[in-house]
Amino acid sequence: MKDIYYESSKDTSSALFAQTQKEFNGRLHFHRAFELAYILSGNADYVVEDERFVAFENSIVFCHCYYRHKSYDNLPHKKHVIAVPENLTSDISAKFKEFTLPSLLVDTEFNKTILPYFNLLTQSSTNISSMVMKGYANIIFGLLAEHYESVSIKSRNKNIAVIADILSYIDANFREPLTLDSLASVFGYNKTYFSRIFNRHIGMSLNNYLNMVRLTAFEERIKQSDSKSVADTAFECGFTSLATFYRVQKFRNLHKK
Repeated sequence: MKDIYYESSKDTSSALFAQTQKEFNGRLHFHRAFELAYILSGNADYVVEDERFVAFENSIVFCHCYYRHKSYDNLPHKKHVIAVPENLTSDISAKFKEFTLPSLLVDTEFNKTILPYFNLLTQSSTNISSMVMKGYANIIFGLLAEHYESVSIKSRNKNIAVIADILSYIDANFREPLTLDSLASVFGYNKTYFSRIFNRHIGMSLNNYLNMVRLTAFEERIKQSDSKSVADTAFECGFTSLATFYRVQKFRNLHKK
């Protein structure tokens, strides 16, 4: 399970990622969030799964969830990048469950018609609600799905499939008292080996990842109910103490700055 980097920051946050970027040499990585890059100027050298290509001005790079991808810094360019986390992708996930789109979307005249939505997300991402952001993202993905011909989803890389199964199991059971012992047993590994592969590919310990997932669930649930207390909601999301909850919350808030 070498050379696979799981970018957890785009998955363990309840907020849509929207940013204008210049070229940089990223690591080959994957995440469960759907990612789009709109090339504003210049040319961008990309790899998505087993395809390497140059994206040009007003083209769009489309990365399905779990697809490995990276960008390079060898060509000057500027782009809008959005990544939609799972808590905001129910509509998108349903639309792209059986198919995906080409990794490079090249109808530049059509792409220009949806550029305003990219602009709105990247320029206003800190000032608009998650509901509005989800709406803009759904418009972008919906228009792309209507305009471009669909293609088959590629089979997951074997190593990514293992990580995906682990993450899916955690998604379904994070409210329970999961431990290294219990998860290692579920997946047929010894505790030491499971801990090593988890830390290497997820980039953090099991406990830290679980707490980030629980905090994301807390943030979503607390928005949906004005009557529930912080303590009750935290415990419902799997936290075993308020001290742990506040420590995790403080850690995330510090890293948002």
